[in-house]
Amino acid sequence: MNTDIQNNQRIFGLDVVRATAIAMVVFSHVYYLIDSSNPLLISVSGLFGFFGVELFFVLSGFLIGTILLKKYINETFSVKEIFIFLKRRWFRTLPTYYLVLVLNIIVALIFGYSIDGWAAYFVFFQNFIDYKINFFTESWSLSVEEWTYLLIPFVLFFSWTVFKKNKKISFIVTVILLILFFHILRYFVYVENSFSDMTSWNSNLKSLTIYRIDSILFGFVTAWLHMFYKDFLQKYKGYMFIVSLHLFLFQFVVMNVLGFDIVATPLYYKVFYFTLTSFTIFLALPLFVYWNTSQTILGKPIQLISKISYSMYLLHYSIITVLMKYVISNLNIQLSNVVIITTSMFITILSSYLLYRFYEKPLMNLRDKY
Repeated sequence: MNTDIQNNQRIFGLDVVRATAIAMVVFSHVYYLIDSSNPLLISVSGLFGFFGVELFFVLSGFLIGTILLKKYINETFSVKEIFIFLKRRWFRTLPTYYLVLVLNIIVALIFGYSIDGWAAYFVFFQNFIDYKINFFTESWSLSVEEWTYLLIPFVLFFSWTVFKKNKKISFIVTVILLILFFHILRYFVYVENSFSDMTSWNSNLKSLTIYRIDSILFGFVTAWLHMFYKDFLQKYKGYMFIVSLHLFLFQFVVMNVLGFDIVATPLYYKVFYFTLTSFTIFLALPLFVYWNTSQTILGKPIQLISKISYSMYLLHYSIITVLMKYVISNLNIQLSNVVIITTSMFITILSSYLLYRFYEKPLMNLRDKY
């Protein structure tokens, strides 16, 4: 993913973030795989799934924000440059997504699941303003990513055209205004909708693209600071990370103990819950941005998981977990939870590596060549 900005020189810290994010997302579906009803496991799974995706959002924002910022401060920023950016992004993300989408449609047809609205998945409208996801549930976050790739560059180009005199300031002002705009949209949800359960919260807010783009934009802010205030970030990255850890504990432990929930504090859950999460990750990210290399024995496994993380995200749940659970249930196979989880992890990593090695990577090489 980061070949666009690093000329094939990987930043190990970003690999750590990406590997951590996919590990959290994969773990979040373990309870479903083993049919666990343990409330603690279910709660931790929900937290890991949510936070893992949010890590991907902010990291993606940093990577594509860096690309767009470099174009923004250049006199040659143009619609042509935007389309070059889009072609590279789409070449990176769409082929693998479409392949796995077709596999999901086949699996859904075989198992008799509803595939109503399947065509919307091909243009990422399955959760743009209405939640219409019947299968391939993890695709919701890809819709947020793709619409950010499409919409934000043109907003930045408008800003670049109008405010050419001070590009440094106009970029960050534009990004902050966009973040505030999406906050206002969520505030309208708070005012106009009275849903008070987490299922409705998920389908009416958390998983709708139009309300979540600001999560990626926090990464743009990191990219801007990295470009213009690198010394500041390097000096204070450790302190920022410590504050981030405290905010994480405050949001996901202390606030729960204090009784914060969607019924008691709807304004927080419908408007600021996402903001605090993104801000927490924003504070932690600089520590990893400047973690260039690693000589530890874990270095290569982390890099491998990072490289195949996109394939893992697409395959691990709706394909591998669903198929494994179906086979185990229908054949009445008696296996311990440890064996089930270990087998699932092995199949996920192996299949993701094969998809990356023989499909993703060749396509990226083709993209870089032409």
